[in-house]
Amino acid sequence: MVESFVGAVLQFGSYDLSGQTPAGRRLADEFFIQAYAGHVADRTNPDISPLYGDLRGLPPALVVVGSLDMMLEDNLVMAARLSAAGGEVDVRVYPESPHGFTSLPTPMAAAAVSDIGSWLNRRFLGP
Repeated sequence: MVESFVGAVLQFGSYDLSGQTPAGRRLADEFFIQAYAGHVADRTNPDISPLYGDLRGLPPALVVVGSLDMMLEDNLVMAARLSAAGGEVDVRVYPESPHGFTSLPTPMAAAAVSDIGSWLNRRFLGP
């Protein structure tokens, strides 16, 4: 039996390591990009920067990001690309929240984690 994905939760990701989006330009020379991408000549390769991939046929996605996250623009662009490819996308921008906020002991993080759980439950269990 082949199982299919019922949904994907994308939390404050970096979807462009080529340096062509606002967040990508901020991170262009960062160590983790070298660690992740190495010396790949074309960083628009979808294996490195999913923003440039064929996004058709993907499962529904929940995009979670904070309004203070330096990756906010990348997340909004990824959500727009997923939607343009015909995907179902739910975008949740949490006010006054930085990168990685869901791991912080704050009321906003608790709300986001609860929202993620509810979103996943609807996918797994139905309405």
